[in-house]
This record gives sequence, structure tokens and C-alpha cells, in this order.
Amino acid sequence: MKRRLTETPSPRRPLRLALSGLLTICFCLPLLLQAQAPGDIRGRVQTLAAEGEPLALQGARLTLNSTSDPSLQLTTESDEAGAFRFTAVPPGAYRLTAALEGYLDATQAVQLEPGGRVEVNLTLSLRPVQEEVTVRGESEGVQTDQTASETQIAGATLVNAPLASERFLDALPLVPGVVRGPDGLIKIKGATTTQTGWIVNSSNVTDPVTGEQAINLPVDVIEEVDVLPNPYAAEYGKFAGAVTNIETKPSTDKYSFSLNNFIPRVRRRDGSIRGVESATPRFTLSGPLVPGKLAFLQSFEYRLNRLPVTSLPELERDTDQESFDSFTQLDATLSPTHTLAAVFSAYPQKQRFATLDTFNPQPVTANYRQRGWMAAVRDRAIFNNGSLLESTFSVKDFDVDIYAATPGPVFTLRPDRNFGSYFNNQNRVSRRYEWIEVYNFAPQQARGQHLLKLGFIFSRDLSRGLYEGRAVEVRRADDTLSERIDFLGDPRLDRNKSEVSAFFHDKWSPLTRLTLDFGLRYDFDTLAEEHNFAPRLAFAYVLTSDNRTLLRGGVGLFYDKVPLNVGTFEQLPRRQVTLFATDGLTVVDGPRLFENRLTQLENPRSLAFNLELDREITSTLLLRLGYLQREGRDEFLVEPFDDLGGVLELAARGRSRYREGQITLNYRFREESFLNLSYVHSESAGDLNTFQDYFGNFTNPIIRPNERSRLRFDVPDRLLLWGEVGLPFKVRWAPVLDVHSGYAFSLLDETQNFVGARNQGGRFPVFASFDSQIFRDFKIKVGGKKRTVRVGIKIFNILNHFNPRDVQQNLDASNALGFFNSRGRLYRGKFSIDF
Repeated sequence: MKRRLTETPSPRRPLRLALSGLLTICFCLPLLLQAQAPGDIRGRVQTLAAEGEPLALQGARLTLNSTSDPSLQLTTESDEAGAFRFTAVPPGAYRLTAALEGYLDATQAVQLEPGGRVEVNLTLSLRPVQEEVTVRGESEGVQTDQTASETQIAGATLVNAPLASERFLDALPLVPGVVRGPDGLIKIKGATTTQTGWIVNSSNVTDPVTGEQAINLPVDVIEEVDVLPNPYAAEYGKFAGAVTNIETKPSTDKYSFSLNNFIPRVRRRDGSIRGVESATPRFTLSGPLVPGKLAFLQSFEYRLNRLPVTSLPELERDTDQESFDSFTQLDATLSPTHTLAAVFSAYPQKQRFATLDTFNPQPVTANYRQRGWMAAVRDRAIFNNGSLLESTFSVKDFDVDIYAATPGPVFTLRPDRNFGSYFNNQNRVSRRYEWIEVYNFAPQQARGQHLLKLGFIFSRDLSRGLYEGRAVEVRRADDTLSERIDFLGDPRLDRNKSEVSAFFHDKWSPLTRLTLDFGLRYDFDTLAEEHNFAPRLAFAYVLTSDNRTLLRGGVGLFYDKVPLNVGTFEQLPRRQVTLFATDGLTVVDGPRLFENRLTQLENPRSLAFNLELDREITSTLLLRLGYLQREGRDEFLVEPFDDLGGVLELAARGRSRYREGQITLNYRFREESFLNLSYVHSESAGDLNTFQDYFGNFTNPIIRPNERSRLRFDVPDRLLLWGEVGLPFKVRWAPVLDVHSGYAFSLLDETQNFVGARNQGGRFPVFASFDSQIFRDFKIKVGGKKRTVRVGIKIFNILNHFNPRDVQQNLDASNALGFFNSRGRLYRGKFSIDF
């Protein structure tokens, strides 16, 4: 039997093991530490001056994103020497982006080795003359430095969404709180078209006479449309409600052209084909003239649309609209820091039977003809100190003719409908010269970063024309005469106006999470002759450390423009009113001649504030809660006064109020798929005898005493869903669901006097429309190159819901309180080619 021997350990073995382990640790630990050692990324941000010398840029925002870990993001800013540095950065692959207002972003891939150091120099270029901004309909997260709420509609949305005419005005109701009123005009957040500022590439494009939007652009040249309910930036002025800012696309450095909607649609009436119902071809061409130096963009769009009033006989139901829009743009790069753009746009149009509806058949309506063009030059230059100067000069010509579609008998209002011939002729020519200088200071550091802006604007508006009125009769249900209105006096009108504005604005970031916008604007015009100062203040504060919750708001004072037709009020023909007894023969009052009297002329103004909370619930879902309130004062009202011997008074004493609560969800999913869902509860109220409702393009002959009530376009509740969704087989679907309260209306008697309070007679039925566009892009070879062909279909009012546009307000009519003119389900094809 073998004995098992037990070895007694040597007292030296533990010491050897300990020394061996210690040597191993001492040898391997540096290697392990080096493998995970953080590194350094540093460099400079610069641009190139006119002489080609590098120029340091202070205040550029640097963002470092890990390509493997989306949650890892570092930010910093460049100092006065343009230098920046990220320290203790884990090794790995990164994407470094530099951004600064007025410049194009620069991005560079960075690979950081363990314990390494990387030097990166980023060169920013001045933005082209037409700022190129990629905007999608979906949420892209919380914009922590934006103090003012705005909605951006990308140019692609104008083509992809189911819009009736593929024009930018048709896309505006996709914005919560924006509706198309019962008069067919856009109302933005409780503001009328005359209270809204309309801007194209920094230039004011309103009609100098009426103050309404007055430009058409081919949809293919629009880069984006920004709707700003309360733009607190001091550079925005001459509005009391909201601003719509349109940026056109820059010219491309490669040749491209597109052809859209070149197949006309026939018109079917009374069981047979009756000509063309719609033809809307568009052609756009862009490319370089001198590579790298000079490029051009040219677009043409012709439109012929016949829009039916379904409650009229089939062969007498169409409003004919015809227009031709041309847009020409030249973009010149004079140096890396100096660009120049020149634009010429022409947009003549005519409408036959423009005022057609259920109660105004074709013989009663007016024709509308417009000739308009605009030329503009914009220069942008950066100086050696990093500042930027923008200079814009534009000329806008806008001429209008309004006349009876069918000259004939006296215009007669009866309870059931109107008869005769349209009573008003207008012929006017107008022009605006505008010069804008805006100086953007180089970013300054003083308890945080300051982005300072100083501006000066001068404009000159000219107008002259003719305004003629013919007799108007009001007849009762038994055809006896109740009232007769005659227009007397010289029809010639002539009025000019000069405006001067200046502003100062500062965008200040005193804290990492806080951004402040504050400024002051000064306005003066030679009609109101008031010196108006409008302060504004807004803020954006990031509530959480993950940068996903933002609280923003602001308060501002805004002064509106004074249209030239307000200045010509006392030049208008005077109204002579005669009232008759029930026999239609005995005069009970008159003839009473009403003198046009302008008793108070001031710039309308509004005080507005809002508060908004944005929360990025997930990386794909954004929630927005908002409240907006606007109080309007000194709005232009017209009102007749019999006790003064006969005076039609125009005075700036009107008031209005708009309140809105909003809940919005923006959801992104898959690639380029998104849905926007919003609910808005609002209230619009104010004085009802606004000047533009009676003396706009289409005048109202019956003027009764003013009342204060809900406005006609008041929409207490509105639910809106729209977006774009990718389907199998590369098919895309763009739905729009719009459900809102019906518009308010008044009640009338047979003498055209109001019964009860105005706009309290009832509401239209609830409006509900579900529209869709389904399309697919195909690649085909033409000339050895692949081209994109889009084929699709639009369907409007898929559910065939009853959405009337007209109501019989007259209680003495045989069809009193009846609703008419609803368009059923409609199908429209789509075909386009991009080269």
C-alpha cells in the first residue's frame, strides 16, 4: 500500500505569488487604462473673408454626436478666437457639427483613438441669398433656442398633401388655428388677411390699397412657408395678427427641370363634355450659367379652373379662374462671403363671375382682373469682423379692375336671391418701392452670447384709380321697393404714402438653458402720422436636463399698416339713401345724402402674449400645449349716423379679441413618415363693421349700425389630422382630416335689416372633410439617364359629408335657413416628371 505524501508549502510561495500578481497588474493596468482612456477633440471655426483670408467665428455652436451611442452628445461654443475644445471624450467614432446664424452648417466625421487628440478645423460658408432650410412636416424634437412658436410647411408638402390647387394658400389650413373663412379667405389665429403680414424673401407683398395678400408663386419655387402667430422678433412689423413668411428655393448648380400636371381635365355638364374644367401645367428649370458663380431658376405655371356652385343650374354654375405665374431668379456668388440674388415675378390673373354663389347667379356677379409683378434684388455680405449686412430693394406693381360680369338692370336685393347687374366698378393702379437694410452684428459675449440685429426700412406706396357706383335697390318679398341707394360724386381716387421703420433686436443666451429675445421697433407713416414704438420680449427655457422639455412664451405690441383705401375714404362717391313705405311708392325718409367723414385715423394695434410647453415624450413623439391671446384696438370701422344729418363715418375705434388653447401631437415613424394631430379650442369676437368688409375688393352696398359679437369665422372647436405615410410597394399616402364647428351667421328680414343680434342666428353644420393623396414614384430611363415619374390620385371629401358653403339668412325667403352648395366626393389624377 502506497502512502500518500502531503507536501508542506514553502513559506516563500505566497510571497512569490503576490509579487507575480503585482507585476502582472503593474504591466497590464496601463494597457487596460490606455484602452479606455478618454481623449481630446479641439479645433477652430472659421470662414473665408473676401480676400480669401481665414476669419475666426465666435459663438458658433459645436455639437459632437457619437455614431454608436445616440444618447452621447456633447456641446460647446467657439470663443473669440474661433477655438473650441471637448475634453475627456470616450474613444470612438463621432459626427461633429458647427452651426452659426447666417451660415451654412458644417459637419465632419471624427475618429478618436484611446487617449488620443484630434485637431479639427471647420469652415462655414455664408448662406446663399435664398436661405435653404430643410423642413419636414414631422417633429424634429424640441428647438431649445426658438422663443416664438411657428409652423413650417415644406415645399414638398405643397406637392404631396391633397391640396385642391397645389398653392401655398391651400396649405395654410394645415396649421392649427388657421382656417379658410366663409368668404374663402385665410384667417390665421383669429386675424383677417388684412391684419396679416405677407412676406416673400424679406419683401412685403401685400396689396398697397387693400392690405391683403397679393402675390402668386409657382409652387415648385417655394422652399418653405413659415406661419408665425406672434413673431416677437422686432424685424417683423406692419401687422396686428400674424405673419406668413415665404422663402423661395435657391438656384441649383446642376441642371434640372420638372413638368407637372400637363394633362387637362374635361368639364362634364348636363350629361356631355363642355370644354376644359381644369388645366394647370407647371414647368421649372434650374442650373448654372457660370459654374460656381452664377445660377438661375425659371418657373412657369398656367392655371385654368372652373369651380362650380352645385346649387345652381349645371350650365350656369361655374366661376372661371385663369392665371399665369412666372418666376425668374438669378443667384450670383461674388465671393465666398458675398452673394447677390435678383428676382422677377409676374402673376396676372382674371376671374369671371368672381362673386358667384347660390343667391348671386352669374348675371349679378363681378369680374375681377389683376395685373401684378414684382422685381427685387438682395445683397448679402460678411465682413472681416464676422458681421453680416443684408440689403434688399424691391418694386411691386399691382393693378386691379373690377366690373360687372353682365352689364344690365339695377342691382336688386330680394329675400330669395339678388337680381340685376353688379353695382360697382373699380379701376386702380398701385406701386410700392421698398428698401431694407439689416445689419447682423458678430456674436458678442457679455454674460452669455448676444446676437444683435439692427434694421432700417423705407417704403413708398402710390395709388390712383376710379371708383364708380350704380344704383342699388332693396325690394320686399312682394316686390315693393323698400330702399334705394345711389352713388354721387367724382369717381377719381388718388393717395400716396411713405413709411419709415427701424428696429433693434437681441437674442441673448445668459444661461445654457435660457434664451431671451427682446427688441424695440419704431414705425411712422404719412397717413396716420403717428410715431409708434413697439417693444417685444420672449423667452425659451429648457426645464429638464435631457433637453426634451421646453417652456416658451412672450408678450409684444404690434402696430398694423394703414391701407391706401382707408386714406381715400373721403374721396369715395357719397351714398344717397331713400327709404319707402310698404306700398313701395311713399318716401318715408330721404333722399338722405351721407357724407364720407374720416374722424379718427390711427394705426391699428394689438397686444398679444402666449405660453407654450413642448415635451419630447420619446424620440418620435412630441407633445405641445399652448395658449394664445390677442387684444386688438383702434381697428377701422364704418358706421352710418342719421342723427348727424347723414354721415358715413370711418374711425379707428374698433376692438377685437382672440383666445386659443391648443394640444398637438407630432409622431414620426419609419422613414419620412409622420402624423400631426391637433385640437384647438378658440374664441374670435369683435366689432363687425370693419372697413375691409365693406370697402375691400368687393364692396357691400348695405351698411347697418355696428355691433360687437362673435366674428363670422369664429371656430370654437377644431380637430385636425394630417401627415404622410409610407405604404408597401413604395406607395405613399398623405391624409388630411379636418373637423370643425360651423361658421356663425346672422338673420335678416325682407328689408335687409338684421333680426336679433348679429352672428347669433345660428351656425353652419359641422364641417368634416377627409381628403387623401396616394402616389408612387417610378424611375424610368430617358436619354440613358434615370428620371422620376410620379403617378397618383387625390380624393376629396372621401366620406361625402354635407359641407354647405351658403345659407339662406333671410327669414322672409321661401327657403329660409336652408343650406346649399356642398361639393361631394371628388377625384383628381396626378402626373409629373422630374429630370
